[in-house]
Parts: sequence; C-alpha cells; structure tokens
Amino acid sequence: MFNATKVRDQNMLSFKKFFVLAGAILLCAQVTYAQAIYFENFGNISTVGSGATVGNTNLEQDGWSGAWGTNALDSASFSVNNFGVSGRSGSPTNLANIGAAATSQSVSGLVFASGNVSQPGGSNFIAYTSAFTVNTSIYNVQDISFYAGSTAGTSGAIPGFRIAVMVDGSWYASTQVLANSNSVSGIGNFPNPPGGINGGAQQVTFNWTTAGSAWDTLTFVSSNLLALGSSLSTLSSNLPGDNITAFGLYSDANVAGQPTRRFDSYEIDAIAVPEPSSVALVFMGLGALWGLRRSRKA
Repeated sequence: MFNATKVRDQNMLSFKKFFVLAGAILLCAQVTYAQAIYFENFGNISTVGSGATVGNTNLEQDGWSGAWGTNALDSASFSVNNFGVSGRSGSPTNLANIGAAATSQSVSGLVFASGNVSQPGGSNFIAYTSAFTVNTSIYNVQDISFYAGSTAGTSGAIPGFRIAVMVDGSWYASTQVLANSNSVSGIGNFPNPPGGINGGAQQVTFNWTTAGSAWDTLTFVSSNLLALGSSLSTLSSNLPGDNITAFGLYSDANVAGQPTRRFDSYEIDAIAVPEPSSVALVFMGLGALWGLRRSRKA
C-alpha cells in the first residue's frame, strides 16, 4: 500500500542530506583553496613618476638583501650595475605585491647579477628577504615560483637557481635547480614570450616538500661564508616543519663565462590551515549525515 507520509519523510531526509553534504563540501573547499601569501614584483622605485628608466638600484629598496661569492660579501658593496634591481620591464610587470616589504610598489623591475663580479668562488650568490615570516601553523605551503631569464654561458649551459629557506636559524637550499630553458640574451628580452631566438623569462616552480632528499644544507654567514653543504649530500632527516623566517634564491651554477642571471616575481602559494571551528563544523556535518542514514534505515 502506498504510504504518502513515509514517502514525504524519505524525501525530507534526502533533502536534508543533500544540504548537509553540500555544506560540508563548501567548508572543505574553503579550507583547501591555494592562494598567494607572498609576492614580490621587484619594483624599481627610481622610475616612479617619470615612467623612464633612471638606473639600477640595490636589492634593499625592495626589502631584500644579497651576498656574493664564498666570502658572502654584501651585494650593497658592489656597483648596482653588477648586482641589483634593474628598472627594465620584468615578467609579468606592474603587479601588486603581497606581504612584501614595499606592498605598494607596482613599477617595472627585476633582479640581476652580472657575470663580471670578480670574487673568490664568485659564481655563487644568494638573494633573500626576512621581511615576511611564513607561519606554518597558519599556512601549508604548496609551491614557490619565480620567473627566470638568465643568459647561457660560453659552453651553452644556462645557470639556474635553488630555492633557499631559513628554518630554526639554519639555511637550506633545494636540490632541484630551476632555470629557464631558453637563453635570454639581453635584459630587453626578459619580458618576451619564451621560445623565440632571444628567449624570454619563464616561470619555474618548486613543488613544496619537507622530504630530506629535496634539500641540502646551506652555510650562509653574511660577509664571511656562503657554501652549499660540505659534502653536497641531502639531509639525513626531513626539513624542520617550523616557521620559515627568511627565503629567497641561491645560485651556484659554475657556467663557463659566468653569465648574467636574472629573476623576477617571487611567489609563495599556500593553503590556509582550517580553523578548529571549521573542522568541527565539517565533522558535525558528517555526523549529521550518519545520523540521517541510521534514521532512514530504522
């Protein structure tokens, strides 16, 4: 016999089940959305108001610092024409910064280190900032990316970069070396689309992991020492999961001729760690679904 009341109750249960499930899905979507928590466009403030390139400037104007060679000499001690921020167009250009020291900058610029800086072991350098802390209790880092547009050396090889991070007061560098695949012959070609005869900057990405095999130790003492791991071996244990208090790029590619290395648009993407209240709501929704399922069976 047809029981209208029973059918209506079943439909009501299905209706409630749908909305509880939809709510749970929405909550999960909210806590798993990756977003940029840090973005530095390396604007050259000497171009502000004029619209023309006035000259290169130090990394410090963007809240970054640099050190060159095995003696880790401060980049500010070199000519800005050797190690600094160019006023030429980067890639992409004129984007708003996120969490960077100069959050209002949106003018053209990119970082470069020319190959004619003569220092002992002068093929390596680090560019970094400690102006932003990645709080790992708030964010789960997903990836770190930047635009690379370096020039090939006389051997045809293109120098690259390693992701550098400081955790618990110690520096680490990624075992993965990131570089553009097409040589960028000159700074004027940096913003060009990749693939042409003169190349063009390409976005390269490091997929974040704390696995020990993905990291080397990095010894960095300003004005004293800069070296990648004593034995170039990977970590024996995972990278500490504590806050990242400084980050940037380390380059040690010993390419014939020590060609110019360039990068721009350093970005860190992360997923917000769900608040306890949000997690509780999701579990409440799942509990309600279980209760509805049991009631329906009864």
